[in-house]
Amino acid sequence: MLAGMCFIPASCGPSGPVLGTTLRLALPDFVYESTDPIFYESLWGWMMYDSLLRWDEEGNFIPGVADSWTVSEDGCTWTFKIHEGITFHNGEALTAEDVKFSVDRFGDVAADFEGDTQVSSNPWSAYISAGYNKVSSTVIDDYTYEFVSDHPEPSQAIAFAWTRILPKDYYESVGMDGFRASPVGSGPWKFVELISKTKMTMEANADYWRPDEIPAYQYYEEYMVPEQATRIAMLKTGEVDIAVVDADRVQSLLDEGFAKVTLMPPGTSSLVFQGTWLPDAGPTGDIRVRQAMSYALDRQEICDTYFAGLAIPGAQFYMYPGCYGWSDELLPDPYDPAKAEELLAEANYPDAFDDPVIHAYTTSFSGLAGGQDLFLLLIGYWEDVGLDVQLEVVDATIFTSYIFHGFVGRMEEGEPNVGWVGMWNYQAFFDCVYHSANMYMTTGIHQAGNDPEADRLYLKAAGELDPELAAQYFNDFQVYVRSLYVNVGVAQTDNFYVYDPETVGEWTGRNWVSYWDCVNGIQQP
Repeated sequence: MLAGMCFIPASCGPSGPVLGTTLRLALPDFVYESTDPIFYESLWGWMMYDSLLRWDEEGNFIPGVADSWTVSEDGCTWTFKIHEGITFHNGEALTAEDVKFSVDRFGDVAADFEGDTQVSSNPWSAYISAGYNKVSSTVIDDYTYEFVSDHPEPSQAIAFAWTRILPKDYYESVGMDGFRASPVGSGPWKFVELISKTKMTMEANADYWRPDEIPAYQYYEEYMVPEQATRIAMLKTGEVDIAVVDADRVQSLLDEGFAKVTLMPPGTSSLVFQGTWLPDAGPTGDIRVRQAMSYALDRQEICDTYFAGLAIPGAQFYMYPGCYGWSDELLPDPYDPAKAEELLAEANYPDAFDDPVIHAYTTSFSGLAGGQDLFLLLIGYWEDVGLDVQLEVVDATIFTSYIFHGFVGRMEEGEPNVGWVGMWNYQAFFDCVYHSANMYMTTGIHQAGNDPEADRLYLKAAGELDPELAAQYFNDFQVYVRSLYVNVGVAQTDNFYVYDPETVGEWTGRNWVSYWDCVNGIQQP
């Protein structure tokens, strides 16, 4: 740190960025390398852009770019009052025109967005699309925007909170490719450079319109470092300040003087069974085999060993105790290998199947896919009860195409991962209504659901305007889909990062939604 050399513009409060200081993170993979919220999910986008709505620490919706919003009595008309005085990084004023442009573009899932042929692959885009329920999208005046849907759905607020606002004029002047190469937003960080599969660099926005959220560091650098040993070495030598490491390495680093921060909500690890309704699904097409795979797991031992005590058994897909719709009926199956063997005998496994091999897939690193080491541990439990499971290690691109199969249409017989077992290993969420649609609905992008009753229960919960009834209906839905065993919870994990307390101070920001949403709140020591 260069003592006494503070860069504090007139618009910047006392916590403004300090000249010459850089915050650096090492993580295994950039995943999508997305600077555009419609290209899968732009994690970096939470740093560069502002969203229409935001969440508070309890999961309640609060103002984002919109200072306030109202919903009509019938639940179909959303009216947003846009904050006046916001400017993009290029100096352009943010108005309702930019909001309409961004909502329309984010909700383009049918290539019908005028002037842009790129269909959104963001999981939340469908829920504000013309094909789903969008009737109209209108600029009322410079700072008032209106969205009308054809049916009430209170959870649509989630999609609005996921919609990051882009500058319409700048985007149209440079085009999609130009924008992705040099993105502009109104958020606390400004894009500097992306070196593919190597490094992302951003600079603090000293003129950020929320002065109490201006970053404490002038620069932010993110490094893609697949090898964990290298990430740890970089942390120890001071090449980075924060590192993503596996749970079993945390304690040794704490013993050496490093620190750990745990963000909320927690992570969830769950198994995803895809295409089980298809004739060539193999053993996982039989629910008794899927149930056996659940009862075969000693979740407490997995939490104590692989997760080094930084996890507890259970957690369905994005669901954890205390979140919206939770009840103890969603707690995990007990470890019962005898029951697993009984279920397999009832299914006449392996004799009933021409090919008794069950295929699982993951990537070589942990992250979203769970990781090779975790799957090998699970396979050991499955082998103990007589299951034959073969692990396929694929790269991140293949993993993404498998786990998000619904982006290219309904899974069909003969596709490579029909009946395969994947894993979703990511931070949970306060209200996972749309996440659950993506997992369990017949139309879901993860292609695990194929049950009309699940579809009916979901639509009943999502369309209910009474908050108490909606929560109860959503719990009813969750209890039902748990019984289908197309998603099986493994563990609720700590969502943690290891850092050097000599260069990183208190994490004071929005330590929820994602790491990238809270980076601007990390203080200097």
